[in-house]
Amino acid sequence: MLEPLRLNLWFADGGVVSFKGFDYPTRMVVVRLADGGLWLWSPVERTAEIEDEIRALGPVRNIVSPNKLHHLFLGEWQAAFPDANLWATAATIVKCKELRFSGVLADGAPAEWNGQIDQFYFTNSPFMDELIFFHRASRTAIIADLSQTFSATFLKRHWPWWMRSIAKLSKMIEGWGYPPIDYRISFRNRATARPKIRELIGRHPEHVVVAHGEVVRTDGEAFLRRAFSWLLQ
Repeated sequence: MLEPLRLNLWFADGGVVSFKGFDYPTRMVVVRLADGGLWLWSPVERTAEIEDEIRALGPVRNIVSPNKLHHLFLGEWQAAFPDANLWATAATIVKCKELRFSGVLADGAPAEWNGQIDQFYFTNSPFMDELIFFHRASRTAIIADLSQTFSATFLKRHWPWWMRSIAKLSKMIEGWGYPPIDYRISFRNRATARPKIRELIGRHPEHVVVAHGEVVRTDGEAFLRRAFSWLLQ
């Protein structure tokens, strides 16, 4: 289930979940940090198979949620790895009071991965705060919902025709990677977000892994310029 993208970075696709009555694919990212410990981003539903593969890579030390929508499986992974740190944005921590969090994530990376994985915090929508991550060694940007790259095949299988049309018009598709239209409309005070996106692009990412859609395996910098053209223009 784990697929290597670059040295010390893997991703794995999970099952399909329902959000507001529509199907969404799920994906997680695993990074091996310099100390050999693993960093798990947005874990998918835990199965014996994926857990065994992850345990074979090293000890799980950090489990990360990028926003309050990516919380469904945090509890089962914390139960499997009770010694791991669980990290999330402020909104996620408020939403998941039953979980034990090690700290709140914002712009500055904690000591556990500082200098290895950068993070860019966006609070521009009143409905959701979100973190974008950048793994320096592999030059990989990791995005939850601020970029979605649905393939035509997935949309045809899972979404009704009228939603497929909205997805195409909204450019939430492979090759473009816009976020949902309601997320864009609610994205305010854009001047505070532009420097962060420009800084991310300035790192010259080669790969982009999104939670919902196709993985961008080459020329990630050009992809991000398209995916965030709605914000940068």
